[in-house]
Amino acid sequence: MFRLGIDIGGTKIHIGILDAEKNMVCHKKVYVRDMRNLPEDLRREIELLCRENDICYQDIVSCGIGVPGTVSRDGRSLLHAPNIAILPQNMAERMEGLLEIPVSLIQDSRAAAWGEYLCGAGQEMKSVICFTLGTGIGTGIVLNGQIYAGDLGCAGEIGHTPVKENGRSCGCGKRGCLEKYAAGGGLAITARELLGKGKTAEDLFEAAQAGNEKAQTEIQRAVEILGSVLVSVVNFISPECLLFSGGLSGQEKLYLNPLIDYIRTHCYSIGQIPKIARARLGEFSPLYGAALVPKEEKRKPQLSASIMCADLCDLKKALEEIEKAGIQYVHCDIMDNHFVPNLMLPPEMLNRLREITDLPFDFHIMAENPDTVIEQLKLQEKDIVSIHYESTPHLQRVLALVKERGAKAAVAINPATPVEALGEVLEDVSMVLVMTVNPGFAGQKMIPASIDKIRRLRKMLDGAGQNDIAIEVDGNCSFENVPRMYEAGADMFVVGSSSVFQKEYSVSRGTEKLLALLH
Repeated sequence: MFRLGIDIGGTKIHIGILDAEKNMVCHKKVYVRDMRNLPEDLRREIELLCRENDICYQDIVSCGIGVPGTVSRDGRSLLHAPNIAILPQNMAERMEGLLEIPVSLIQDSRAAAWGEYLCGAGQEMKSVICFTLGTGIGTGIVLNGQIYAGDLGCAGEIGHTPVKENGRSCGCGKRGCLEKYAAGGGLAITARELLGKGKTAEDLFEAAQAGNEKAQTEIQRAVEILGSVLVSVVNFISPECLLFSGGLSGQEKLYLNPLIDYIRTHCYSIGQIPKIARARLGEFSPLYGAALVPKEEKRKPQLSASIMCADLCDLKKALEEIEKAGIQYVHCDIMDNHFVPNLMLPPEMLNRLREITDLPFDFHIMAENPDTVIEQLKLQEKDIVSIHYESTPHLQRVLALVKERGAKAAVAINPATPVEALGEVLEDVSMVLVMTVNPGFAGQKMIPASIDKIRRLRKMLDGAGQNDIAIEVDGNCSFENVPRMYEAGADMFVVGSSSVFQKEYSVSRGTEKLLALLH
């Protein structure tokens, strides 16, 4: 399982792939002059990166994109990007359509702070502030393990602190902002004013290193302006750790070290000052953080163990192993050899199993006339009963019968049934079971289009305000597929011969491995 991270800067783009242990296995730097076709260009670069490093693209389960601008709370929309106004507002949606995996946006400075908190110099710290010093100046704040965005979503916009009345115009629409004097873009303006047309911030530093006293003075002035603002931040928040990332953080002698000295000298102290250092991950801090961006309100995954995949000659032992592993449900397939070409698990047998376990049952009725099956089951309050959309012309009547018997009603759909067909019954169910194989037999391979189907269903439910309806997946819920299903929006997984009931694992060990892949 891999996670993709993208960091979009003012002049360059970093693309990297992280493994399950949060190690970056490969990366590349891309320069894009025309960003109008950026999503399509990124897709090609990602495919090339995978080919060059023998990574199967299908093993990538998610993508996070760090952008230099304000992002909506759900990570779906780019609200404002002062320094790269041409970036599409619907960047996440466009990239999802091209990559066919979940995509989240995060402000690049917050991504840098999150990356350092998880993998870099901010590890084991309670509060971390990371300043990204690039074309502009961004600030990421992590407090008690959470990315802090503020109630209005604009926390950390230090670069737009006014430092000079009626000063240089800024992309945010104001004048005299800090980053127009102390960031890469601002220093480039200073370079042109001092050294001539076409000069850059890099030229300004080169001139200062060569002994140009005016260039040295201008850089020193920039450091003092920035240092004064950052001292206010330190005095106000009193963070445990203060870090610097971005291209300008590499200018240690003339810029970063004097800045750190200024903060240490001027910040309020009672004997302790924050840890102040360059970000350990360097220019890759935002990439790490983007790849590992937390998903908004992600549900806790649940497992339902398919009892037909256990040892049918010793079901008592199998149920004991399922309970010991901490699996939440016992999945019971009922088949009639008419709706599906198999005959499994009669109601009488399942009712007897009630006597040897307290776990709730997750009934999956694959039978014609499902109402006659329901009447034979000893249902309990926490049980779930899934009725196939295709099995009866009177689906709502059967769902009502389930609820009358005291259980939770769910609807199941075959691979060929579109999720859009469920619109009329969603008010009647608490769960949708998506079949990712044609029902009837264990051990089948997942139909590839199933991941997109789960994603479409999740989007349909959330868009209709029905995000309380869970999505269960049944069919080849393997170690490889479950993370992709989970990232697409599934909540519960029917686990069997491709995961927890494999011969080389105990049920507990298989469960541990599966859940570890979902965190």
